[in-house]
Amino acid sequence: MHKGMTGFQLKVLGVVTMVIDHIGQFFLFLGVPMWFHWIGRIAAPIFLFESSEGFIHTSNRKKYMFRLLAGYWLMGVINLILNQYFTIDHSIVINNIFGTLFLGTVYMQACEYFKQKKIFNGLIWAIVPIILNILVLLLLSNDSLFDSNLGIIIFQTFILFIPTLMLTEGGVLFVALAVFFYLFHGKKQFQIAALVIVAGITLVTGGIQHAFTYNYQWMMLLAAIPIVLYNGEKGRSMRNFFYIFYPAHIALFALISFFIQR
Repeated sequence: MHKGMTGFQLKVLGVVTMVIDHIGQFFLFLGVPMWFHWIGRIAAPIFLFESSEGFIHTSNRKKYMFRLLAGYWLMGVINLILNQYFTIDHSIVINNIFGTLFLGTVYMQACEYFKQKKIFNGLIWAIVPIILNILVLLLLSNDSLFDSNLGIIIFQTFILFIPTLMLTEGGVLFVALAVFFYLFHGKKQFQIAALVIVAGITLVTGGIQHAFTYNYQWMMLLAAIPIVLYNGEKGRSMRNFFYIFYPAHIALFALISFFIQR
């Protein structure tokens, strides 16, 4: 075994930091300190990095992508139930990293087609998510759509089944980062450079003066350390664990938070 961290160890670190972040999210009213969120910034880049590794090494990319899409659907249904029956003071649960991971693999596949000189296929895979995103923008700009229960149901159904660049967790920047991790596979210096650039964009666009209050996403830079330490080995498999644990812990935290505050 080579020195450094295996993919399994990276995922464990991602899960632990994610849980810390979500404790801060759901139990802020109990006085959970801000630095829980700072630590939690490590999680998303690790999962994005691991999604690129998974896409490259999986024996069946279609099944891999479908698992992510199915995870998005499952988490969407859970969010819908939580927001309908288990929220207080108009708070909403929108956690669904599966959508980001899925869209990242969509663009990884587009890049694969371009590498194979299958330009038409690559364009289709690259353009369809953009078209769907434009459709969401058009729906959101139609105020009359939300004047009726039917219109609200149509919109909710659309976003429940179709992850879009604008509404997915982390947005375009996170999807792009996943793709950069894929494109620069095996070139740690470029992968870290991409992480630094994305973190820098979030810092500048969110307001540097708020860097340690609500604009702390730039602290995703800390994920550079475990990514650099990654030794290229898969380690133990925890695929099914993550697909179960992610929605389960979100639902559990949301329910506990709800009943404490009642």
